[in-house]
Formats: sequence, structure tokens, C-alpha cells
Amino acid sequence: MPSRVTDQELHYDHTAASRRHFLKATAVVSGLGALGLTALSAQAASSGPVYAYVGTYTDGGKPWRGGRGLGVHQFALNSATGALMPIAGAPAAVLNTGDAASKLRNPASLARHPSLRMLYAGNEFSAVAGADSGGSVSAYRIEANGALSFVAEIACGGKDPAHISVHPDGRFLFTANYSSGDVSVIALRADGGFDADKPVAVYKDVDACGGTQCKPGADVVPKAALSHEGFATSDHDGPHAHMVHSDPGGNFVLVADLGLDRVISYKFDRSTGVLSQPSSVAVSESSGARHFCFHPNGKWLYLVNEEASTIAFMRYHSGTGVLTLVSETSALPPGFKGTSYASGIRMLPDGQHFVSLNRLHDSISLFKINAAGEPKLVREEWTRGNYPRSCTLDPSGKFLYVCHNKQGDNVTIFRVTKGDIQFTGQYVAVGSASSIEFSA
Repeated sequence: MPSRVTDQELHYDHTAASRRHFLKATAVVSGLGALGLTALSAQAASSGPVYAYVGTYTDGGKPWRGGRGLGVHQFALNSATGALMPIAGAPAAVLNTGDAASKLRNPASLARHPSLRMLYAGNEFSAVAGADSGGSVSAYRIEANGALSFVAEIACGGKDPAHISVHPDGRFLFTANYSSGDVSVIALRADGGFDADKPVAVYKDVDACGGTQCKPGADVVPKAALSHEGFATSDHDGPHAHMVHSDPGGNFVLVADLGLDRVISYKFDRSTGVLSQPSSVAVSESSGARHFCFHPNGKWLYLVNEEASTIAFMRYHSGTGVLTLVSETSALPPGFKGTSYASGIRMLPDGQHFVSLNRLHDSISLFKINAAGEPKLVREEWTRGNYPRSCTLDPSGKFLYVCHNKQGDNVTIFRVTKGDIQFTGQYVAVGSASSIEFSA
């Protein structure tokens, strides 16, 4: 792998104080998950204990899932070292308390409420006991000791919810339903529970991006993927929503669809939760749009293309929700030979670097952003695990956690300094780890 860049090459003339001030100001008007940061990462330090929750695959019905997780695993965070430790007196992992047909399955995606002590888990499966209702979302209360307490479960109206997020206002929750190719909007009560009086609204990705004009691409190699051999092909048989999240201002909701090679942008009604006036932007055919993050300025968006192992750089207009594709850059080193599937992406706290994940290559790609927003691959770092699915920063932004869900069965921890990352030597054993979320 390429040699590590020097501290001088990674240095930017921004003081820590001004950086913290900017991030805190951004947090007032945005959901930091859309920026690629955790909900608490604008805080320089937590005022109390911090807890970590790892979503896992519990059902091995599909080989790539693994199925060795126990539910939502729960830990206490050592903020000085980044270590994750069992919560005293609490079970290692929790499932909901429903009957056998509705017990939590594959809680692969987690999201916390922006202001309440609530955590949500997207149950990634296609049906409940053979019914057509598909996947679901479970709500948990975060108790004083950090342990999770089951509150309720609701059907999301779609199949295989691969990603969930909560709007910054805390009134609505979104699910990206992979197998059914649609997005659900679920209303939340003032206490963070599900509002059963308001039906779940489902929006089809194909309808949003032009119906018959919006067709899945053929499996052809995108130009930006030609720098390496082993272009991956899968799931261009129809729409597959892979991520849904509001923009930094909370006025639009964006959806990345892997099967359609597009990002869809909806206007969002903050009072009713209605999505309307969709627009979309296409990436290269067969790229496989997967996950995205915003730059802290709210004007630049970086999208991971799973099949092509590329990063699409887009400009974003916050007034209209319109995205414009600028460029696509390989996330793998030139000359790499072999298949790889890109997955997670996360903006680093300095706002000048971000990281993305490569499955099978099993690496973290570190990118540097220039003054025009263009990303440049700096180097790769071994993830110390197999098939990295997602990565998340702790609330302080000092540590990066990488979840491995296929055969790695662990979470690895990296220290973040000056826009670079270094492995801490710490592994946390979690079967089929898919995502991690923090709460203070």
C-alpha cells in the first residue's frame, strides 16, 4: 500500500477553536449524520458517560449477511482510549420483546434521536412470518446506565430496510428499503415513540426519477473504474434504495439508489413529512450509488459507488435540493487487481479529509479535499478485518470505528489526528457487525 503522508502534507491553517465553532454552528441547523459525523460529534467533550451500540446481522438467510450477531450489542465508551467495554449489569446484546414472528432480525442499521434518549434499529428482512409487510423498525429507550429498553416495533412498508435515519427535527424517521426499491417515512411522537395514528408513507424510487425513463443500467465498466481491474457487478435488476438522509438544512431528503445509479432529492414538508417534487442525478452507468456524506459547508456531497469502487463528487444547491455531478474518482489504488465492493463513507472532523471503505480489498481510503471540493486519494489503511461495511466517529471525533460484517466479526478502532488515522491496536468482538451508533 502507498506510504503514509507526512504531517506537513496533512496540515491546514485552521485553528482547533475555529473548527469547533464552525461545527457547532452547523449542528444547530443540520443533522450531523448527513455531514458524515455522528449526532454528537460537534461536541468537543461529553458531559457524561458515552455508550456505543452495534447493529448486527442475526439471520444467515443470505450468505453475505453472516448471521452471527446477537441483536443490538451495547457497550460503554472509554473516551480517553476509545475502548468499548461491557455495560455493567446489562446484557451483551438486546432483542425486542415481541413474539417469535416479530423478534428483531438483522438490526443492521441504527439511528439515534437528535434530542431524546432514543435509539432506532432497522430490521433488515423481506417479510414478517410470510406477510407482505416486509421489514420493520424497533425503538429503544436509552436508560440511565446506557442499557437499551425495548419500546415498540413498527412495519416500515418496504422490504429489507438497509438504512435508517431520523430527521433533525426529530418528528420523522426514514428507511431506505433495498429489496423493494423505495423509501418510507414514519411519524414519531413527542416522546420518540412511533405515531400509530399516522400511516407509514412509502415512495417508489422509480416513480421519483422518471418512471420508465429511469431504468437500471447494464453491467458495464464505468470510466472512473478503469484505474483498477475487477469491476464488481450485482443488483442492477431494478431499484435498490441503499441510503436515505435529510440534507444539512433539513429541507430536502436524499436517497441513494444502487440499482438505478442515481441520487434522488425530495422536497420535505417538515410539518407533514410529505416528500414531493423529486429531482435526481445519475452517476456513471453500473456504478451502484450506495452511501453519501456532506461537507460541513453543506455545498459539496461525496457519494460512494459500490460497484465501481469510486467516489462521486457533487455540488449541492440547498435552495432547490438539486445535485450536479462534477467528477468520479477511484477509491482503490491504481493497478489494483481483484474484485472489491465500496461501502461506507465518513467526513473527518477537520472538514478537509474523508474516508471510505473497500470490501474484499479490506481497506480504508483516505481522501484530501482541495479548495474547489475535489477529492484526491492520499493513501489506504488496512481495516484489520474482513468486509468492512460501515464506519462511524465517536462523539469527540477522536476515534473512528469500523464494523466488519462478513467473516471479520469485529469492530476495529482507529485514532483520528490531523486528518489522518492510525490503528489503536484494539479489536472488539461482535458477530456480523454492521453499524455502530453512539449516545451520551
